[in-house]
Amino acid sequence: MVVRSLSIVGLGPAGAGAAAAASRLGVKPVIYEAMEKPGLKPCGRGLPIVDGGLPVSIPRDSILRRIRGARMYVDGEFLFEMKGFLDGYIVDKTVMLEAIAVEAGGEIHYRAKYKPGSSTVRLPGGGEARVEQGVFAGGHPYYGGAKIAAVQWIMKTGPRSDPVGDMLEIHFDTELLGYAYIFPKEEGFIEVGIGGFATPRELRERLESFIHARSDLRELERVKLEGARIAIGGLDLGVVDGLVKAGEAAGFVLPLTGEGIRPSLISGYEAASALIEGGSPLEKLRSLPIARAVSMQKRILDLVAGMRVEERRILLKSLTPRAHAEIALGMFRKHVLLKELARSPRALSLLGLVTRLI
Repeated sequence: MVVRSLSIVGLGPAGAGAAAAASRLGVKPVIYEAMEKPGLKPCGRGLPIVDGGLPVSIPRDSILRRIRGARMYVDGEFLFEMKGFLDGYIVDKTVMLEAIAVEAGGEIHYRAKYKPGSSTVRLPGGGEARVEQGVFAGGHPYYGGAKIAAVQWIMKTGPRSDPVGDMLEIHFDTELLGYAYIFPKEEGFIEVGIGGFATPRELRERLESFIHARSDLRELERVKLEGARIAIGGLDLGVVDGLVKAGEAAGFVLPLTGEGIRPSLISGYEAASALIEGGSPLEKLRSLPIARAVSMQKRILDLVAGMRVEERRILLKSLTPRAHAEIALGMFRKHVLLKELARSPRALSLLGLVTRLI
């Protein structure tokens, strides 16, 4: 059967990826987004550059900042600074996602609400549209696995008080089993947030303590408080009313870091490609390297969750910078990890751990 159009529910990263795939295969993407514009879910907006890249080009005007490394802390103690092998971008998601969809020639309907169980979308003018074949990228409300909360402040730094520059700053909290972060945003602004296994109220309290303890943060102007739920329970492949789930709805978020833009873009692209080409989209999604990365990080998260706090602290402090990056980015190249872990004072126990996991 010749596919002439592809329905896409949701214009998040997965929906944009699906639109790009449809366009490249000569199929018109028809996109239904519930909000008035795409990419409104709060997040760190980080998009790392990794081997293999992305199936779509990142629009130049959506890039807010170039990232050239990260500083890592464990329970308030400086661990190391990584430069030269942890690069990427901070992006304006709204600009990026809309540009990808427009470039794909997508027919975009905003404020179009999906009606679960009906295979229809309620259009803003009062009509309805049927969506019977396509990609479902409705985000975390349609995800069946575990989720955590995250809260963040958008803060104004001004030109002379930027505490991070072109670096990410990550503060692991072994008691929380999560981390606080400071990420660059557009020039003159930063995102200061925290996510982990706690209630939103508890996270807000921890975030206030984190900000108050920093002389370079506590006097900054606070612009906006944001919060979100993040899928960290691993893959949840399946269909919604016959539409193939992709993106966060299908669990394409790296559980250890919460990174979702890159995994979701890839999953949406591959799901749409398989649908149009007549393959099995679920088998295709399950076989992706990024799917393996999600599953591997979920196994590590489960392992670390079962450790005592002191054991978590020792583990985090034992990993080399490259090992941290290899795991955080979901690369899991065995030869790289074994080489890096052999450098650690706890080499034997770490090598045994990695051998069991990968």
